[in-house]
Amino acid sequence: MNWLLSIRKTIYFEGLTLVTIIFALASKYLLTTDELYYASYAEQFTTEQVKSLIAYSNSSGWQYLEYLVIPLIIIIRALYTSFCLQIGNLVQEYHWKYKRLYNISLKADVIYLFSMICNFYFYAFFQPPTTIQDLNVNFLSYLKVKGIGNIPNWLVPTFNSINLFELSYVVLLILLIKTSFQLSYPKSAIFILLTYVVGNYLYVVALTFIYLNFTQ
Repeated sequence: MNWLLSIRKTIYFEGLTLVTIIFALASKYLLTTDELYYASYAEQFTTEQVKSLIAYSNSSGWQYLEYLVIPLIIIIRALYTSFCLQIGNLVQEYHWKYKRLYNISLKADVIYLFSMICNFYFYAFFQPPTTIQDLNVNFLSYLKVKGIGNIPNWLVPTFNSINLFELSYVVLLILLIKTSFQLSYPKSAIFILLTYVVGNYLYVVALTFIYLNFTQ
């Protein structure tokens, strides 16, 4: 894992951003077709309304904003994970430098890129989406097993967050913590479970709470 930690953060971040934008573009132009819009919204809107929705989605201003947000999402995700790790660092009094925790969080973010790439190939070659909502379902998640139509809307984010990529993210964090700070596997695992995993659980609970309050 030392080779991953030693990559310069700036170069790594630029690489993550570039590849993420490439697959976001591929998903938009190869998977999110006009036909998919009609299949998704034909029962809710008129043909003219669907056309307006497609035109709005394809407008240059909206597209630029969509892709400009990608690097911000990566940064926020890394900051949130490093914040969770920093809390554990302070509680345990390890005296680790925050920049090392941020480096670990940023390097682990590659798992989300793998998730995006695998999702793209799954829906492009193995199971073409029938609605736009399908594209937001992680194909290795509990939500995919249950089916998005078989659970309440407020449980969708929770079920979607239970997936093998999230488990891989946790495992990679454990390996990076062990490598960076020379902890044992059990101590590294306990540290991640009590920091990031708890923090991620609270994040999902907060999302569910917000959804329930804004949809009532």
